[in-house]
Amino acid sequence: MIRDFLFRSYLGDGEKIIFVIHRHVFMQAKDFMKIMFFGLLIPAFLWWLFPPFGAVAGIWLGLGLIRFIYEFFDWYYDVWLVTNVSITEIVWQGFFEKSSARIEYHIIQGIGYEVKGFVRTIFNYGTITLDKFTGNSSVFDGAMNPKRKAELLTQAQDEFVKNKSFRDHHALQNLISDLLQQHVSEHGVPSAVERNS
Repeated sequence: MIRDFLFRSYLGDGEKIIFVIHRHVFMQAKDFMKIMFFGLLIPAFLWWLFPPFGAVAGIWLGLGLIRFIYEFFDWYYDVWLVTNVSITEIVWQGFFEKSSARIEYHIIQGIGYEVKGFVRTIFNYGTITLDKFTGNSSVFDGAMNPKRKAELLTQAQDEFVKNKSFRDHHALQNLISDLLQQHVSEHGVPSAVERNS
């Protein structure tokens, strides 16, 4: 998928994206509308109305398009990547500035969500909070369908814990088997007489 390609630099070896939590488009709608009106529609209209000033309108239109792309990337790359290993919190602050933080499933104490206000209720977006055993809570404001995303986060955490438990069980089983094999090779198998005495 395209998201796997775009976010591949944030993934570790063997890590797979389960789903991505984006901000609701409504959170950026005001910025998008301003840019579309002042940066794209007005210069296009001026270009059409005053053809001799086409160069100025073209530059204005180009700058508006760059600004629109910037705002789109700001929306698209401010995400939580939910993977089979952890949650990666990405903050995109510009073409040349971005940061990410990894939230391991085993340090998540609780997952909650909140939808507050009329507009947020109507458009179904809100805040998701991850309470951690260590440090401050991680908060994602403006998440689309926060109740469903919180449920999916809980499922991803449960699946990770179940898989880790299975891996730990398998590793312990292998360790005991290796120790038993080493003991038998060094001391041999006890005979029935030795076992009864």
